[in-house]
Amino acid sequence: MMTPAVRALMAASLLMCGLPAMAVEVTWTDTVTVDAQNAGWGRLARLPDGRWLAVTTHYPGGDITTLQLSVSTDNARTWKPLSRVAEAKRKLDNGELFVLPDGRVLLGMRSLIDGKSYRLNTYASDDQGRTWAFLSTITRNEAPAGRKDRGVWEPVFTLLDDGTLSVVYADETRADEQPSYNQVVSQQLSKDGGHTWSPAATIAQQPGGGLLRPGMPVMTRRPGGGYLMVLETCGEDPQCPVTYKTSPDGRTWTEGLGTPIADQRCGPHVMATSSGTMFVTSCFNEVSASQDNGATWHTVAPPAWPLGFKHSWPAVVEFGPQEIGVINVVDGTVKIRFGTYRNP
Repeated sequence: MMTPAVRALMAASLLMCGLPAMAVEVTWTDTVTVDAQNAGWGRLARLPDGRWLAVTTHYPGGDITTLQLSVSTDNARTWKPLSRVAEAKRKLDNGELFVLPDGRVLLGMRSLIDGKSYRLNTYASDDQGRTWAFLSTITRNEAPAGRKDRGVWEPVFTLLDDGTLSVVYADETRADEQPSYNQVVSQQLSKDGGHTWSPAATIAQQPGGGLLRPGMPVMTRRPGGGYLMVLETCGEDPQCPVTYKTSPDGRTWTEGLGTPIADQRCGPHVMATSSGTMFVTSCFNEVSASQDNGATWHTVAPPAWPLGFKHSWPAVVEFGPQEIGVINVVDGTVKIRFGTYRNP
């Protein structure tokens, strides 16, 4: 039997010889359903009392969509409805959950009326998701002149080392500037837990402007320090290649559109585990792993969900020591497939 010490020595020897180190191995196990009621876009957060909270999108018909909150008391194995968030005559989607250090739960989302109003809104809960109150509008476009491509989309929260709350999102509001940026990745910061937000800063854009569409950003803290953000860039390739960018402080980012990650396309999600291994997934429905703070990535075989390229909007989550799960939209239901991983 190969001991952890022997594995580490072999990995180091392979690297010294110029050969690739052994890959992280994931064994996919059980699958559970979070929401089976015409649902989409699932995201999770662990509550202060150890339960799990999920947000999914519901499509009741007509010109509205709503967000459903569900709760699990058994480490995400079974789920029951908890609460709902709706806005009159508006479409809600891209729900994002974040738990602040004081236990307050934030719920971010995009809220729109097609061609008329685009907003990124934040709600807060002080009873772990049972009830919600409107907190703030991060940004908005209330004058899109009938355009459906002047919106703001997919907000994702991260707490920076100094306690500042960051939100990154896809932003079409610079498309009418000169030069024109079809879409960019923007970031805003809050010093008061999401009550107020700084002006938007562009942190990923096509150099000089143009038709490329960097978007769907997700940030995480790197195990070795600093931050890593994944994003897609649509426009030339319909499957939207995925890249990553790094930042020492979560505010200042490398120039350009980032470094490509093989086997990842469209709608990426990234997460760093407590063991130091990082994982990425995307609508290509592959999972990639990194053990060097995101500098290099390898594709995990087999994938959690062998769906191929599909707009299923997966996310990868850590559930315990050496255990992850991939939440995904499968045939109108939101499911999680769990897996245990082993570092080489």
